[in-house]
Amino acid sequence: MAAVLAFLGILFVSMVVALLAAFQLGDFFGANSEFPLVIAGVMGFTVLALGVFAIAYTLTRRADAFTVAVLILAVLALAPVALPGLVQKIADRSTIPYTVGIENTHITLELVIPALLAVLVQWGLVRRRWLRDAGEEELTRWPWITTGAAGLAILNPFGLAFLQATWKHSPSDLIWQFTATVTAVVLGTLLVMAWIECYIRERMLSRRHKEPAPSHHAATPS
Repeated sequence: MAAVLAFLGILFVSMVVALLAAFQLGDFFGANSEFPLVIAGVMGFTVLALGVFAIAYTLTRRADAFTVAVLILAVLALAPVALPGLVQKIADRSTIPYTVGIENTHITLELVIPALLAVLVQWGLVRRRWLRDAGEEELTRWPWITTGAAGLAILNPFGLAFLQATWKHSPSDLIWQFTATVTAVVLGTLLVMAWIECYIRERMLSRRHKEPAPSHHAATPS
């Protein structure tokens, strides 16, 4: 029962993260009548991903299985990139004429980014619970703090606007140099943060591995 409640909690957290990302992207790109299909796809994939992790949690005896699972799910999350026909069917429901030709890219991003975030959240939480149940070290090298900071810095109207302005380089755009500089500084800062966090986590893991295991035969005070 405890495991069921834990997985329901993981599903809730990952679903919230994925939907927040999807709604933020949909709002930024001006999604319209096609957006319910995008939301349905994101929710369906989030449930499917947790089902895969639940199977791995039940059957595996090694934490490496979760790495295999997350890689497979990450590839599946990128399926809209390889299936333009599917994206086009969703785009056909759009009622905004001036987005014709670019809405496919928007829909692909609205599907892929939330799906990848859901997989990442589920991988971290399910793997941590499995390690805790197995009595193993649950600290990982993944820079979770930097990951959260990157999500907050990028998935907001200002962050997305700067990324879009930087990507759409135009010689006539006088402020492109400014937006590109800000974007480069933010991304560079996040990379440095990730490196520092990974280094700190590596040191913490090394220190913990060197610590002697507590004795089960310690004398009790008289």
